[in-house]
Amino acid sequence: MVGQAASRSKADVMKHVSAETFWSAALNLPLLRSDLDSLALRVRVTPPGDVIPCIGYHYKLLSRVIEEYFGSRSEAWRTLPRRKVILSNKVPYPDHAEEIIVDGQVVGHLVFSLRRGEKRWRFRPLYALVHKMLEEKSGYYAVVDLPKLSRGYTVKEGVIVSRKLPEDSDEYIALGTVNGRFLGVGVRLRGGRIFVLKSWVRRPYSFHDANPSLREAVERNEAALRDLEEEAVRFVQELSSKYRRPVVVSFSGGKDSLATLNIAVKALGPEKVTVLFNDTGIEFPETIEYVYRVADALGVELLVASAGDSFWRAVEVFGPPARDYRWCCKVTKLAPIARVLKEKFPGGVLSLVGQRKYESAARALSPRVWRNVWLPNVVAASPIHEWNALAVWFYIYRERLPINKLYFMGFDRLGCWLCPAIELGELDILERWKPGLSQKWKRYLESYAEKSGSGEEWINFGLWRWISPPKDILRFVEQKNLPASRDSASRIESVSGTTVRIILKNAKTEVSLFKLQNLLKTSPRLKEIVTSLSLGESGLTVITSRPLRNEELAELERVLLRAYNCVECLECANWCPSKAISPDPRGGIIVGGQCTGCGLCNSKCPLAEYVQRIRERGIR
Repeated sequence: MVGQAASRSKADVMKHVSAETFWSAALNLPLLRSDLDSLALRVRVTPPGDVIPCIGYHYKLLSRVIEEYFGSRSEAWRTLPRRKVILSNKVPYPDHAEEIIVDGQVVGHLVFSLRRGEKRWRFRPLYALVHKMLEEKSGYYAVVDLPKLSRGYTVKEGVIVSRKLPEDSDEYIALGTVNGRFLGVGVRLRGGRIFVLKSWVRRPYSFHDANPSLREAVERNEAALRDLEEEAVRFVQELSSKYRRPVVVSFSGGKDSLATLNIAVKALGPEKVTVLFNDTGIEFPETIEYVYRVADALGVELLVASAGDSFWRAVEVFGPPARDYRWCCKVTKLAPIARVLKEKFPGGVLSLVGQRKYESAARALSPRVWRNVWLPNVVAASPIHEWNALAVWFYIYRERLPINKLYFMGFDRLGCWLCPAIELGELDILERWKPGLSQKWKRYLESYAEKSGSGEEWINFGLWRWISPPKDILRFVEQKNLPASRDSASRIESVSGTTVRIILKNAKTEVSLFKLQNLLKTSPRLKEIVTSLSLGESGLTVITSRPLRNEELAELERVLLRAYNCVECLECANWCPSKAISPDPRGGIIVGGQCTGCGLCNSKCPLAEYVQRIRERGIR
């Protein structure tokens, strides 16, 4: 029950963590603080309210979808004023959805719809725009002779007084009552009926005349940006004095780490700042080029923690990464980062990261300064922990910092281009701009799906992004064929008394008795119990001096996995206190004579950890 309560509290965190954004009624632009304008009104958005400006392809995509909804460009922008400053706010949805904010009010939702397997961008009008559509008699609308509108109610054709209805039953319709007291939005049903999705009691609304630029909005927020920067600079200077360690800024190539890097340089000077970039091997080419360019422009040392081709080696063992199966972070991020920091800064570092509390429940609960449990001797801190995304963007424009051009291509979240956290809407953008990368991953998924017995929908609806897909995604799927396996690693097949039979499935390194004998050094307990090893056509046979207990079987499996399915991430070597582990020229790793048998490497190995996690969930 304690675990369930903790889980529920985390799920509720983001409901109570909400960034505040205000709007100047006089100037028609967004504000970071209410005291920046005497006529500032709070923008009502869904928590956490981490709004961003629509720029580049994001702006063009929104414009195109709105025009398609209204049927023509002229009708769309006659009804909805086209602005230079439009904000968006991501909201919960089976896939991608965002609130669109024009003139300080949410006018609609931009969603990537999965209904009927169509997978397309759609626009759904909300209160202010519904009001305008009914006044202008534009778009799809219906006025009904009812005393009120209620969510979930079905409007019969006989009470519809005036209308312009879509042929498509899924298209959204602006609704209003004859008495003018209620508004709503619905969809068409068979027989001329309309199902009410949402309703409101009529209240005042307005669109403004002013149309300021993004630059004008930034200038109006100068006082707030100055205060944010000064506080962050002091924070970095105080931490640097307190810990007296080399300062490293983790730079992903994204907006948050860019703002953090600029603050660090202002606080300490470029000569005292090192930029750490983690090249996971699945980064956008534009990001890699951009990181080098920014480091050169700011005059800071650049340190690259490269994972090489670790991901592509590891995916053949682990299977596709998932939101509830993130082996990729350890293999391509933590392992190479820990290795580089250990070599370059053996005494430890102060790591500055662009982490903000409005990004997730975990980050909302995180302190501003913490010890990284996965990176030994690293103190991590976030100078912009309290900033919202709009403040970050305004700060970048204020400082005229170079922006990663991927943002102008519509990507909101940078980093690994095939991250399981990706939404289908983002994959749609990836297919548009990076068809080569998109097809490379799709070919792998098709191959994996064929081996595991998954259906086409497992790929089409992105079910690979979970081991256990959520119900709100599965309800769009008809086949519901999930993978029969999430790993292709060796495994213990049978145990009979003192004999353990092991089947080798797609071993990634040379299968020899030496491999297992060598890795048994890491477990003195097993080394004492195991009396003989033999290798045959059916696999390995291990003879023990007594029957193995469950925990000893689990330990034997961990050693086995490391011996024959090692992906050479070297996370084990990062943690080895006696420096006994090194790459084996024949593939995998080898343990030297200085091994003390502490077993720490077996607990830190991502392969052993995640394959065992799959087993515990009963998925093979």
